[in-house]
Amino acid sequence: MFKKLIYLSLLSGTMLLSACGLETYQSGDLPSQKRLNMITPGYPQEKVIDLLGSPIFENKIGNESFYIYFKTKKENRAFFHPQEIERDIYVISFNKNKTVKSIEHLTLEDGNDIVFDEAYTKVTGKELSVMEQLVKNFGRYDAGGRDSSQRQ
Repeated sequence: MFKKLIYLSLLSGTMLLSACGLETYQSGDLPSQKRLNMITPGYPQEKVIDLLGSPIFENKIGNESFYIYFKTKKENRAFFHPQEIERDIYVISFNKNKTVKSIEHLTLEDGNDIVFDEAYTKVTGKELSVMEQLVKNFGRYDAGGRDSSQRQ
């Protein structure tokens, strides 16, 4: 009986500890380093997309523009907040002649921690009373199970 209790406690302890494992996930994707090294100042803007693919962000405002390519890795342990362990950002700037002006590589060490404020700005607008909500939604219920966008 005592042996069974020990085995059961070891089994349940192992299961609890396995739930606290490390989870790593990646966001974004970078082209290969070989392709990134092929981009040099003076390279045509339209050829950059052909070589590297679509950027994560593209600025088209004003005479000068830029593309951003990035990859980030985060670790998550049990119930703690995810922690960023790796960040690579490439910012390719173009001049008004639509050729590469500069290439900037930023890493996790170059970034700044942003502290979020708990306060928020309330979006103003018309708030409906319960009665107004009921009257507004009258007739919108679809008990037929079909898609409401196909309603006539």
